[in-house]
Amino acid sequence: MRLKAGIHNHTTFCDGRDTPAAMAAAAARQGLEVLGFSGHSLVPREGFGISPDRLPAYRAEIERLKKAWAGRLEILCGLEVDAEAPQAGQSGFDYLIGSAHAVRDGSGRWWTVDNTPELFARAVEDGFGGDALALVQAYYDQLCAYVLALRPTVVGHFDLICKFNAQNRFFDEQAADYRALASAALARLLDAGLVLEVNTGAISRGWRRAPYPADFLLRQILASGGRVTVTADAHAADGLTFYFDETLDLLRQTGFHSVLELTAGGWTERGL
Repeated sequence: MRLKAGIHNHTTFCDGRDTPAAMAAAAARQGLEVLGFSGHSLVPREGFGISPDRLPAYRAEIERLKKAWAGRLEILCGLEVDAEAPQAGQSGFDYLIGSAHAVRDGSGRWWTVDNTPELFARAVEDGFGGDALALVQAYYDQLCAYVLALRPTVVGHFDLICKFNAQNRFFDEQAADYRALASAALARLLDAGLVLEVNTGAISRGWRRAPYPADFLLRQILASGGRVTVTADAHAADGLTFYFDETLDLLRQTGFHSVLELTAGGWTERGL
């Protein structure tokens, strides 16, 4: 079984390397039948993402590609909405990915968690007084509050705070206290029936050896009857299907019997 859809992808409209047109051509070459574009919504603090005045051009280009590829490649126009992003301009998309790339400390300051290890270290020290688990708690609390209010089509990279945590640099991912925080947050999203992505992006960029979320969280999703979809979080055309086959093997080994794939008609369940 090969995946036919990839819906977490970024282009030159935000922080991607390639144009939507180049991504569409690459998707067809790589055997995809559905390609979703999920440009980042604007994060004003950093001037990052697609500004409201550029959203019409983004939508127009994706609509143009839908027509150009009709009958050969189904194209969806989505948005990856950030917890920091303003709510304006988020309606009318084919789908939304709800993500958190930053955490707010007790003073109200936002700290980006996926930029560099050095910035993450500053967040722990300056934002949370050196208490990495306090940052973890805040991150998961804020992610849950945000996505439960937004109700996105899919929840993005659930445990993104582990991106720079190789060798447990900041906190012990095997420790009971960390796992309790992550599991409690995940349970809230599963109880709400939200779909979670199994995201290979940090592997392609050399930060992780396994997808988000971690294996113990995948087992929790399975035990709870939760649903997952596989995504590449691609920022370049050559990464649209990165680690897809290996991720399907991982899901089979974990005990999953199916995954979801998004089309214009909604979610489709595909057996593994």
